[in-house]
Amino acid sequence: MNKPKYSLRKNLVYALEGLIHVYRHEMIFRIELALFVALSIATWSMDVTKCERLWLQFSLFLPIIAELFNSAVERTVDLTTPDYHRLAKAAKDSAAAACLLSVVMTALIWGIVLLPVL
Repeated sequence: MNKPKYSLRKNLVYALEGLIHVYRHEMIFRIELALFVALSIATWSMDVTKCERLWLQFSLFLPIIAELFNSAVERTVDLTTPDYHRLAKAAKDSAAAACLLSVVMTALIWGIVLLPVL
C-alpha cells in the first residue's frame, strides 16, 4: 500500500489552512471566534474558581469545533452533488444541529457556573 510519509509539519500546515479557509468563508465562524476571544478574556476578570474557569474556557471550544465539522460536511456535500437531494439536506441539517447544540451546551455551562455568582 502506498502510504504518504507522516509529517507533523505538513499536518499542522493543513490544519491551519483549514482554519484560515473557514475563517475567510464562514461569517458565523468569525463571530464565534470573536466571542471566543472576548469571553476568554472576560473569564480572567470573573470571581470563579480555577475549575469553573476551566469549564467556561472548555465550553467556548464547543461551537468552534462544531462549526469546523459543519463546514467540512457542507463542503463535502457540495462537492458530491451540485443538485438538491434529500440526503444532502439531511447531512447539512444534522451538522447545523450539532452547531446549535454546541451553543446551547455552552450557554448552559456558563449559566450553571455564573448564576450562583450573580
